[in-house]
Amino acid sequence: MHETNVVIVLTGPPGAGKTSVLERLTTEFERDGVEYGALESEQLGWGSPWLDAEVELMQLTAVLDLQKQAGRRRFLLAATTETSEDLGALIAATGADRVVTVLLTAPAELVAARLDAREPDDWPGKQQLIEHARGLAETMPKLAGIDVRISTADRHPADVARQLRDTLRDLGVLGPVGAT
Repeated sequence: MHETNVVIVLTGPPGAGKTSVLERLTTEFERDGVEYGALESEQLGWGSPWLDAEVELMQLTAVLDLQKQAGRRRFLLAATTETSEDLGALIAATGADRVVTVLLTAPAELVAARLDAREPDDWPGKQQLIEHARGLAETMPKLAGIDVRISTADRHPADVARQLRDTLRDLGVLGPVGAT
């Protein structure tokens, strides 16, 4: 199969480490000379009120299309996909020839502690986010359509990123994109 673009989706509950692992994975890719574009889908809906998923996905499609026009063919995408349907819609919005889905997991109390440390105490949505993330930490490991599952519990993001880079290499998505 001739692949023209590949998307690696990092998903997991808030506090699982998506952003931290994404940042470290980009460093690994740069060290290895792997070309990529990196996006956090939540940035496309951020605001008040939060944009609905359909609008966010339309923006994602547009941004990826512009990046493809600029010559990029491999993408790292961090996104919280709460259901298998959310994941399927995200994958469809990428228009990718190949998608590798990576679920980052952590115990409910760990994601809650990470969010408690990360989010400002005066943010009105903090407690609601923490409770929602606790629930997602329990339900997201059951999502259908996940290719790779990695726990971030008691692990430094750099170690998780190196494991993920090695796994992606084994899956054949880190070679030259466009090769057969």
